[in-house]
Amino acid sequence: MSRRTVVRKGLTAAVLAGVAASALAAGPALTPSPSRTAPSLSAPPRGVTVTAGAAVPGPAAASPSAAIHLLSSGAGGLMPNGLALTPPMGWNGYNHFGRKVSASLVEAAARALVSSGMKAAGYTYVNLDGGWALPARNAQGDLQPNPHLFPQGIAPVARYVHSLGLRFGIYTSAGTKNCAGTSAGSYGHYQQDAQLFASWGVDYVKLDWCYVPFQDYRAMSHQQVSQSLASEMGEAIAATGRPIVYDVNDTHVQTDRTVTWGPDTGNLWRTTRDIRPSYASMVQHFTANVWNYAKAGPGRWNDPDMLEVGNPGLTLTEARAQFSLWAEMAAPLIAGNNVTAMSPATRTILTNASVIAVDQDELGKQGHPVASKGGHWVLAKPLQNGDCAVVLFNQTGTAATISTSASRVGLGGAARYTLRNLWTRAVTTTAGPISARVPAHGVVMYRVSGGSGQPA
Repeated sequence: MSRRTVVRKGLTAAVLAGVAASALAAGPALTPSPSRTAPSLSAPPRGVTVTAGAAVPGPAAASPSAAIHLLSSGAGGLMPNGLALTPPMGWNGYNHFGRKVSASLVEAAARALVSSGMKAAGYTYVNLDGGWALPARNAQGDLQPNPHLFPQGIAPVARYVHSLGLRFGIYTSAGTKNCAGTSAGSYGHYQQDAQLFASWGVDYVKLDWCYVPFQDYRAMSHQQVSQSLASEMGEAIAATGRPIVYDVNDTHVQTDRTVTWGPDTGNLWRTTRDIRPSYASMVQHFTANVWNYAKAGPGRWNDPDMLEVGNPGLTLTEARAQFSLWAEMAAPLIAGNNVTAMSPATRTILTNASVIAVDQDELGKQGHPVASKGGHWVLAKPLQNGDCAVVLFNQTGTAATISTSASRVGLGGAARYTLRNLWTRAVTTTAGPISARVPAHGVVMYRVSGGSGQPA
């Protein structure tokens, strides 16, 4: 047995021991199927020490100070890792281009992030999604880039992205295939794939959740298998020694209760199914994510999926609403539009520095609901300097006046407060009441200062 295999099996033993002690059972008690070869979840040896491998050079921003911390294995042993101390920002082409993303398109998008001002606004990651790999591995067992899309492979694309001062991300599946069934997944190859990604200069790994053979683990619940596999890939990424943001894209959010263990396993974790370019889908993702506010913090973020800003299906009012709500929820801001050909209005939304500052605030608090009756939402997000970001969101189809007060959003002790409208830039003052006429499907977003903030 190779040292790589021994290390990987030892990692999983510790992971499985922790999961078995802590995860909630959610399925029938069965036994492993002898007809298939499962990865190292099945009765591996214990007591193996992990040593980190050599780091691969990346962009200048990925400094040695952001090193991976190899903590104890098990449920709670992977995080924090010193990365994603504010929500990740970047671009992923899947929402607009699907599986047609190519090397030339990625490089064009990277250039557009720079030329449009998005890089300067904070968009750092240029991420691949499903479809970049072939269905079969090579003779060495490695994933193979699709030669029609990436004729020179992945490493040259990562180097080009790094040359622009950006970071490069990649996608893989926890199961045997990607979700479309067109590419090989990482199941049974977590350590090998993590090392391969690190050798290519990858800075961000998105682990999707399709074609996972749950039936091979009959003594474990669905949730236990998912948590164990997520932890196994996290350990494999950590063992590379390269600072890599880890995105646990487990979309079985209700069955697996990902939000209960995601903060101990990844830098971000999905709280929803896949988003679609429609107002109804945006609202569904907002309402599914907003109540998880207590789980978020520096290095650990709830992920309601990517932005649809700039894609057909959302009006400009709705696009501003999504961008405001995602920023208020301290969600990752991953643009999903065609950044090489976006309208000035889309660019204005995506580069609104005042709204981005709310998302990226170093206190790391996710905004929480103060009111939601009748689809008239008030959200409050404490900020590091004592200010509070307040979003008034009108979920309904009719314009409405939405009201709250400084005391209700956690501010107090001042005779007057300053309200800065983050979209119109208007500045007003109030003795306490906060109120605005909000268009249907729209938001009014304030940064409120004055008084003493009371961060939750």
